[in-house]
Parts: sequence; structure tokens; C-alpha cells
Amino acid sequence: MEMDEEKIDDAVLALLWLTLHDGDRAWKGFDWDVMDRLYKKGLIANPAGKASRSF
Repeated sequence: MEMDEEKIDDAVLALLWLTLHDGDRAWKGFDWDVMDRLYKKGLIANPAGKASRSF
């Protein structure tokens, strides 16, 4: 079965939103490939830091 990366990215983005705190920071414990894709799409910033600025 082939993985749908768009659905995975959407799910991870939703989980980042659910863990949002301090207005624009979210805990990241997700796959680095997914985080890189979200960064390249402009949906998050600083995917290599301890917390991600998203949205």
C-alpha cells in the first residue's frame, strides 16, 4: 500500500496545531521528512529547532 504524504502532512499539521502554546509555538516529535515538507510548503518555520512556529 502506498502512503499518501498529503494526508500524513495534514495530520501532522493538525497535531502541531493541537499542541500550540505561547501563541505560535508547538512541540515537535514528528518525522523530520514530514516537518521538512511542511516547512517547504510555508506552513511552519524553523523545523530544526526544539519548537516550531506554525501558522
